[in-house]
Amino acid sequence: MRVVKAKGKERCRDRRIQEIPLKIHLNGSSYVTANWSLGGFLLYSFYGDFKIGETPVVGIQAEVGEPVFQHVVRSEIVQIDFTRKMLAANFVELDDDILNTLEGLSTGRLRCELLQKSKSA
Repeated sequence: MRVVKAKGKERCRDRRIQEIPLKIHLNGSSYVTANWSLGGFLLYSFYGDFKIGETPVVGIQAEVGEPVFQHVVRSEIVQIDFTRKMLAANFVELDDDILNTLEGLSTGRLRCELLQKSKSA
């Protein structure tokens, strides 16, 4: 398990991905990410009752063609704007499976691997 945490004033240290949205399951509701990175995610149209510093467990769902990848990870709420209905969270810990899925999505490697498997089948 890897601990993922940004230090300093700028919290976003990884490239943000907008083109491949993730579905985030949080507190009984589902949201689609505005953007995400290996460090965390940003949600718009967020309706909920959280405080900065809380560490809820979230479900992450990513669809790559036919397969659906699902993971559960603890996150830390780092920014909330109730007026703009926005919530930003950092991933607290990413295990190897989650990290492999997120890296594979961000680089395109996961999609290429699935295409190769379908061609060889």
